[in-house]
Amino acid sequence: MKKRQPMKTIIKLILVSVTLFFFACNKDNDPVPKKDGWEYLASKDGLVNNNVRCISIYDNGVWIGTEFGLSFYNGQNFSNLNTPQGLIHHQVNAVSQDNAGNVWIGTPYGLSMRAGNQFINYNAESGLSYDFVYAVAIDQQQNPWVATGKGVSYFDGTEWVIYQKDQGNSLVHNIVRDVAVDQSNSKWFGTEFGISKFSNDTWQTYLAELPLADFILDLYVDNQNRIWVGTLAGVSVIDGNNITDYSMQNGLVFDRVDAIAQDNEGVMWFATQYGVSAFDGSIWETYTTNNGLPESWVTSIAVDEAGKIWFGTKTKGLAVLKKAVLN
Repeated sequence: MKKRQPMKTIIKLILVSVTLFFFACNKDNDPVPKKDGWEYLASKDGLVNNNVRCISIYDNGVWIGTEFGLSFYNGQNFSNLNTPQGLIHHQVNAVSQDNAGNVWIGTPYGLSMRAGNQFINYNAESGLSYDFVYAVAIDQQQNPWVATGKGVSYFDGTEWVIYQKDQGNSLVHNIVRDVAVDQSNSKWFGTEFGISKFSNDTWQTYLAELPLADFILDLYVDNQNRIWVGTLAGVSVIDGNNITDYSMQNGLVFDRVDAIAQDNEGVMWFATQYGVSAFDGSIWETYTTNNGLPESWVTSIAVDEAGKIWFGTKTKGLAVLKKAVLN
């Protein structure tokens, strides 16, 4: 008969395992390739955590959402926020800032709005359609649209308005992974079963022939008002009535696309678990650990006014590409 381990021993083993896992995801002594033209920022530099989930860049600095808190980088120093300061939960899935400087922060347990040094928190009990927030976008009236696991929540400045498929609205699916606002102030919702567009109280649905291509992970509006769509099966671009699809067969490094951005030269950037692809309309370029990334799993992308491209990684913090040149 096997001797059973005392409960205290089992608990200690579990705690040790969790601690080792956390340390492995955030250790700062891992070798990082110091490539020319790159800058690397991690927890050793002040970033709250190396598991980066989202990046948003504004005139006053860079907001970085991580697995264990929110960081703000002013170009020289980091300042960090977490639950002790008022954040509703430590895992930050999305962050957007309106023109008044209010910061809207999406987490799996609700939404935090930071105004100055004060937090106002929202969840399903206080107006949101659901606690799990995937994304937040600010419309032209500076009101937030919140993508959740049970529809879309919109704050009109006074109260929350909810759009859900099962309430008779034309949202194609209730699990909404991303939201984007185009130059016409139309709202685009990427769901786990297609895309819904909401414009002037009219709904329109986009579905792909390939089922995997309907599982939307990211939406991005480029400088021509085209909608780029990251999916499990590649990336699509909606240009008016035309839709063009790209995958590994065309030059994409991996078909699952988690984040999209456009740089100041008009080049499109796509984040995957196996590196980043850049596409200028004809040439594809791949970035991995071989040419500058600290790791190949890239979770987020943003571009600043100077043209530098910011990449958030799964366990290695931030990598900033100062100048990209496609061959």
